[in-house]
Amino acid sequence: MSERLLPLVRPIYETEGEIADAKRVISESPDLRSRLERQTQFDDQIVSALQTIALTDQQIEQLENLLAENPATESVEAPPAPDPVTQPVAAPAAEGPALPQTGAAAPTVVPEVPAPHEPPLSEAKQEAETDQSTAPGDETAEKEEEEKEEEPPRARPVTIMAAVSIGIIATIALIAYIVWDQMNSFSGADQVVELLNTANALTGDEFEAVNTTTLNLKDWFFLKSDMHWFAVPREFADTPTVGCRAFKFKGADIGQILAKDDKEVLMFLFHPADLGVKMRKGKWVIIDGETWVGDVTAVDDCCFMVAFKGKHSDMQVYQDKKLKK
Repeated sequence: MSERLLPLVRPIYETEGEIADAKRVISESPDLRSRLERQTQFDDQIVSALQTIALTDQQIEQLENLLAENPATESVEAPPAPDPVTQPVAAPAAEGPALPQTGAAAPTVVPEVPAPHEPPLSEAKQEAETDQSTAPGDETAEKEEEEKEEEPPRARPVTIMAAVSIGIIATIALIAYIVWDQMNSFSGADQVVELLNTANALTGDEFEAVNTTTLNLKDWFFLKSDMHWFAVPREFADTPTVGCRAFKFKGADIGQILAKDDKEVLMFLFHPADLGVKMRKGKWVIIDGETWVGDVTAVDDCCFMVAFKGKHSDMQVYQDKKLKK
């Protein structure tokens, strides 16, 4: 074991002047010499045990730092200085020898000596073993672990990229929905839905029987209500009719045709300005009512809607079949 460790274990040996004074006092007292021998034997056993530890210089230096910073080492103190006595050869009350503390002026001062069975070195040995059990590597690992616990959790790049991607996809989906909704809607659509729902109360008796085709009904509606804007899409020009009627809806003139193509359908005709409707000509838009579904388009100065009882998907199938003819 390095000699640098001894001052840490036995700090009273750091001052050579104290050792000289102690030797002079002990040489004058056979009783103190006997006790010193017993103490030395005990200390040698402790030193031999410490030497088996075989610490390296680096470990000793680390142990010095730990002992210097550890408050527990403060408990290893030098024995307190006893009151001076007039007779240098008088035996002290304690059983073991001890060296005088720093600053003792008179060589005749005999300090109290701790008993051999309770040496201060035992506490120092325990502190050394405790400090050695806490190896520098373990302490470094514990510090790194504490630093990791104190560091706030950071999101991984993959998580960040996934979150950004989801946000971009959601934004694109929202924009696509808005565009799709605008493409599949038109100004005044709510008014047309209300007009479509008026078909729920129809019984069939409201219609005047007219057996012809839709294209031939322009004069009939002109005579009934001056509908000079009457027009039908070419896809429905030859559709056979069963009955017709003209009525008012929110002050607007509405033409209504009961026709039978592949299925029985109901057609609505009105001037778009009368219901505040604005839509592109030739564009077909499906609207859903309570029990009826309609398909609306603009032809010249007229709005035309074909409707029947069903769902949105039913009208899509009908629309695909009708418009591809």
